[in-house]
Amino acid sequence: MTNLPGPPNLALGLHAEVVVGSLAVAAGLALVLVVAGDAISTLVTTRRRHGRFWPTPVYYRWTWRAWRAAGRRARPERREGLLTAYGPLSLLGLLVLWVLLLVAGWGAVWWGLRSAVPGLEGYQDALYFAGVGFFTVGFGDLVPTGGLARMLLLVEAFMGLVTMALVIGYLPTLYGAYSRRELQLLALDDLSDEATTPIGFLEACHAAGGAQAMAAAFGEWERWCDEVFDSHTAYPMLAMFRSRQPGQHWLTGLAVVLEAATVVLASIDGARSWPAARLWRRATRLLHGFQGLPVARGRAAELADRPGDEARFRATYQRLERLALPLHPFEQAWSDLRRLRAAYRPELVAATELLLVPLEFRHQTARLDGSRSD
Repeated sequence: MTNLPGPPNLALGLHAEVVVGSLAVAAGLALVLVVAGDAISTLVTTRRRHGRFWPTPVYYRWTWRAWRAAGRRARPERREGLLTAYGPLSLLGLLVLWVLLLVAGWGAVWWGLRSAVPGLEGYQDALYFAGVGFFTVGFGDLVPTGGLARMLLLVEAFMGLVTMALVIGYLPTLYGAYSRRELQLLALDDLSDEATTPIGFLEACHAAGGAQAMAAAFGEWERWCDEVFDSHTAYPMLAMFRSRQPGQHWLTGLAVVLEAATVVLASIDGARSWPAARLWRRATRLLHGFQGLPVARGRAAELADRPGDEARFRATYQRLERLALPLHPFEQAWSDLRRLRAAYRPELVAATELLLVPLEFRHQTARLDGSRSD
């Protein structure tokens, strides 16, 4: 008697189809959960998430690497404009990435459950149905049957609405933090027509009211560092947003006031009780926190003193002497300056190199003419 292979092969085929469908559903749900967790962690939670392989860190690492390479090859007059565009465009690109991954994940789920959606055959149909559900379009050409499939469709539609609502609510918060960061930078003006320098900043503060005015300025920048640290920890992509004003960058402004605080701490007797000490601590913490951002891990390296540092500090020290401030001996001040700089300089140099930051801070303002017309 001849064996009939049909029924066993048919059962085996059905079993394989069930297994493949179940794997597709599991993989799709896993992708959806990972992307949803990444979006919630980025938009809602207040603690920085650890891990290099979440979608957002991976996205920023690779896109900034390509954008930075293009910026380095661009002509100098076009480089800053190209780099400035990255911040807003990367945020829009991140939203598109989330949506694409979520629709792809739900597409795998519906392909695995295609028997519950009459008319759905291939993965392309599943992607179409997932997109219709995610954006709550509701054409009605494909309708799921059965309680489980209908509940999943409602979950997908709810996820789509929540994702869009979170992004819409997120943008004002992000741009509010950006505006507050940039507003303080506009006050970094030493009343000269040259690039703002730490000693120029100190001289301008001293001219406005002596040591008390210097302490008040350090207090303002201390609060600015606290706010930037908090906002850039909650919203790491803010670090990639460059200033609207030409010749300015938040890292360069931070470098000016941090170096000014370092000079004061190293040179002026009794400055350890000034707000300059708190500013130095806040700014150093901010730079160390920058190394935890998605694009900046492991960038800091040891950095020796640059040639000419001692000569430049001697010129700064002589200008402080003309302000009649109580100063430490030069050798002691130079030794303390080197020690204080070592706590933040590697991170600062690495951050400026990574973001292709201009090495000077210029205040774009009208020229102040001291002459008087009759």
